[in-house]
Amino acid sequence: MIKQNKVKLIYNPVSGGGKILKELDKIFEVYQEHGYIVDIFRVSKGCNKEDILKDIDDYNHFLISGGDGTINSFVNILKKNDVDIPIAVLPTGTANDFANVIGMPKNIEKACRKILSTEIKEIDLGRINDRYFINIASIGVFSTISQTTDRNMIKTMGKLAYILNGIKEMTKIKKLKIILESDEYSAITDIVSLLVFNGKSAGNFELAYNAKLDDGYFDVLLLKPDFIVDVPEISAALATKTHLEKNIHSVKYFKTKSMKIVGVENYSTDIDGEIGPKLPIEIECIHRGLKVLGIS
Repeated sequence: MIKQNKVKLIYNPVSGGGKILKELDKIFEVYQEHGYIVDIFRVSKGCNKEDILKDIDDYNHFLISGGDGTINSFVNILKKNDVDIPIAVLPTGTANDFANVIGMPKNIEKACRKILSTEIKEIDLGRINDRYFINIASIGVFSTISQTTDRNMIKTMGKLAYILNGIKEMTKIKKLKIILESDEYSAITDIVSLLVFNGKSAGNFELAYNAKLDDGYFDVLLLKPDFIVDVPEISAALATKTHLEKNIHSVKYFKTKSMKIVGVENYSTDIDGEIGPKLPIEIECIHRGLKVLGIS
């Protein structure tokens, strides 16, 4: 039986410039007020992350502090070991898209109090081959931006590092030829980027504003190589959040439960800001496959 008064805090001391280190006592204080015992797992280089599975049945939930990549890595451990214990997240990383999507306050005390005052909700979970993702999987230029941004720059410059690297990567956009198959849309086509959203945002830009976390569908955005001619229309539509409804020639939008993608080369993918499997891939939306605390 799960003991209702014990939680495992997982934190990355360098994530987001070490923000969490100034907040640890406040976390302990709030959880103690609510009658919880807090165990900690400190993420460090070379640590065995699967150690979080020790005494797994003792915990009411896992409190994960960090960005999307940190959350992704531990969700993968839990799901691959068939662990169904709820998670809660504290937005202390450089990229906090998932935390923003579920409405977590940036103030850590407020975030903790929200987690402890809400009921468990079941949300969708993405699977790409044998890996899982919580927010987004992508192919193409946006994948390159997250994977090639220097980690030291991220530590010192935060989100600005992604922006500067994004400008550089946009100057060397590569055309990718893929075969995409889904019930809703199939094509042999050239793309520069394909974004598969479980959540709504990438880089804190709400590109998939129609997405719902528990509808059993992904929201897919496909950008074609001739998008340059549509830049004025795309920019205007992005500014007014109408790009999903407008019939822009170089942008394809659809919803799907699953898809298969093959490339003429084994292109790399990105999942939640981390390197994902190479093509070919099968992507599936696992309806309500993840239990989460703290959602409004």
